[in-house]
Amino acid sequence: MNYSELFKPNGRPDRAAYGMMIIAQLIIASLIWFFSQSPLLPTPIEIGQAFGRLVREENLIQELWTSMSLSLEAMAYATLFSLLIAYATVIPFFRPLAFLVSKFRFLTLVGLSFVFTLLTHSGHSLKVWLLVFGITVFFVTSMVGVVQTVSRNELNHARTLRMTEWQVVWEVIILGRFDVVFEVIRQNFAIAWALLTLVEGISRSEGGVGTLLLNQNKHFHLDAVFAIQLAILLVGIALDYGLGFLKRLFCPYASLTLDQR
Repeated sequence: MNYSELFKPNGRPDRAAYGMMIIAQLIIASLIWFFSQSPLLPTPIEIGQAFGRLVREENLIQELWTSMSLSLEAMAYATLFSLLIAYATVIPFFRPLAFLVSKFRFLTLVGLSFVFTLLTHSGHSLKVWLLVFGITVFFVTSMVGVVQTVSRNELNHARTLRMTEWQVVWEVIILGRFDVVFEVIRQNFAIAWALLTLVEGISRSEGGVGTLLLNQNKHFHLDAVFAIQLAILLVGIALDYGLGFLKRLFCPYASLTLDQR
């Protein structure tokens, strides 16, 4: 194993050396965490005990499922709206709309909660549409950038095959960049997962992991707070890998392109 590559700019360590580096870093970080005496940083044992208590007494698994269902529902709506807006920019008439939506990303959900409360009829729909708004403004920004990466040469090549302009849009812009859509979904799902605590704090009618986290934080139960944060992190990572699996399943050519690079 060549460990010197681990410390070189743009180094290419072999798989064994890279694996040993990760294991060593995890062990060192775990030891520092375990032996830390900070009152603000619970030990792994305390977090493990808190996690067990939350599962038994606070229905942590059920709350995670509630939050995950909410995020997936909001992500489905946001994906649909964002793709429609982004792909519509091939028509000049709709470009100002996409520009305006992308600039809404500088607004805060807290300031808009009252507006969405008036527009929705229940706590669930309030949370869904707050999340949809929070995701869409970033999703549209990313997807418009994807559409703009299509070069004029690609468009002209499709036209030489006697395609109509709508066929060019379908083949080159939509199908030709479909693998990138999965990557944009992965990035924006992380945003949705991060916004979850905020929207569940605004409306606590259905519970959820965000509500549970805020309740534990209110009573300064730091071990429970860290346990919930760890659960949120692990579920988020699992969902991210799930989306990556779907990308490889539906767009296997994307990995082939990366390998050629």
